[in-house]
Amino acid sequence: MNSSKEPAAERRMGPEGSDNWHAMLDGAEAILREEGHAALTSRRVAERIGVKQRLVYYYFRTMDELIISLFRRMAMRELARLKEAAAQPYPLRTLWDISLNSTDSRLIAEFMALANRIEGLRREVIHFIEASREVEVGVLTKALQRAPQISNMGPTGLTVTITSLALLLSRERQLGVSSGHQEIIGALGALLDQLEPLEA
Repeated sequence: MNSSKEPAAERRMGPEGSDNWHAMLDGAEAILREEGHAALTSRRVAERIGVKQRLVYYYFRTMDELIISLFRRMAMRELARLKEAAAQPYPLRTLWDISLNSTDSRLIAEFMALANRIEGLRREVIHFIEASREVEVGVLTKALQRAPQISNMGPTGLTVTITSLALLLSRERQLGVSSGHQEIIGALGALLDQLEPLEA
């Protein structure tokens, strides 16, 4: 008896990178940012962008696949932004500003929670962390070559410390906590003045 359904691995899928594909990821990102991963369903994505629920599964075999595609798209954009920052006249200051002022710690927390159950997402998160850290370490390596006396931690350790600190400050600020922030930001500013002094 012939089945009218194509096997899941062979069925025709909507094209990656199409307008609908991006619209679904945009909708999923908005839901994740505003409501959290518990609200992220194919029905909610479809409602958000005004399409039938079945269309979501024409572009993504599963919701896990959609989530992985969403993170990969965001990671590619962020990595491109970091590489662009690394090419600026004051790359260390530009990277610090990105980490401190444009990182959405709530969205990061949602992806980290999802990565605990979605193996493919966990691999994508690891890849992004390693790739972004490579860019940041490259910038700090050059800065420390100019001022090797500043830190005995090394560029990798200093990178982890600075980016983790920026994420913590961003998370607390979004919660409404500011105690100690100005002191820490001032201390990091003084470090940047030594590692990457502004021209007079």
